[in-house]
Amino acid sequence: MHFAAALLALTALADPFCGDVAKLVQGAAEPIPFQTLRDADYKPQLLRYGCFPGGVGYYCQQSMLPPEITRDGMAKQIAACLPGAKIAVEKLKFGGEEVIVTGSGMRFSLEESGAPTAHVGRILRIEIAADR
Repeated sequence: MHFAAALLALTALADPFCGDVAKLVQGAAEPIPFQTLRDADYKPQLLRYGCFPGGVGYYCQQSMLPPEITRDGMAKQIAACLPGAKIAVEKLKFGGEEVIVTGSGMRFSLEESGAPTAHVGRILRIEIAADR
């Protein structure tokens, strides 16, 4: 096991959130990304209501975000679980920004919308895919 994989495994043991990220990293490395996880009906708990298979990876969404959960904070939390992760901000086609976290063969795209005063509050969306 090389150093990055060992570090990922140790981080996963210490933190359940990183444990979910580590499982996603393993799933992304499969010939058909995430197939074993999907077959096992695995739903990572990156947000309160979990994440679900969608498209070529997983999709997570939570509305009524508490103030302590933000797009940028969640990006940092994900990056802390991925050795050598990089965080970048990209402009969206129709305005706004998304944060992209890449590392360990993964790509997490995070977008936040809404407002605390909106009827559904702030909303955080995370799209998870293999980065090949």
